[in-house]
Amino acid sequence: MPNLNRRRGFAHERDLLLKLWRRGFAVIRAPASGAKARRFAVPDIVAIKNNIVLAFEVKTAEKKKTIYIPKHQVKKLLVFVKRAGGYGFIAIKIIGESGWRFIEVNKLEKTASGNFKVSPNMLVKSFKLGDLVSFVQGNKKIDEYI
Repeated sequence: MPNLNRRRGFAHERDLLLKLWRRGFAVIRAPASGAKARRFAVPDIVAIKNNIVLAFEVKTAEKKKTIYIPKHQVKKLLVFVKRAGGYGFIAIKIIGESGWRFIEVNKLEKTASGNFKVSPNMLVKSFKLGDLVSFVQGNKKIDEYI
């Protein structure tokens, strides 16, 4: 079953990559963002448009529920965006829903164990793909969505 889940995760990463590419981003998926690249701060996907770098850690869920993110994944994403001078997001695909949701990494809630989470309420208030496109095109500043 883990291999099936991993393949589904890869398929969702490729889906997001294609959607970003079609919106005019230069985009790359890090094929070894998991086990093979533990020493490096490598996000799942990096997208660039108009000199703005967006880095994504991709998560999927069967339904709108609390999604937990290990602290090491958040830390690596923060290291990468600091080096790149960009913005970090958790990209969330709810299975059965058509769109993607994006949570700014700095807006994540911390758990008692030091990990992070995205609550269903945060999902409702999160960015959609069109919001990210508007941001990189200079139509809106990222804090205008808050």
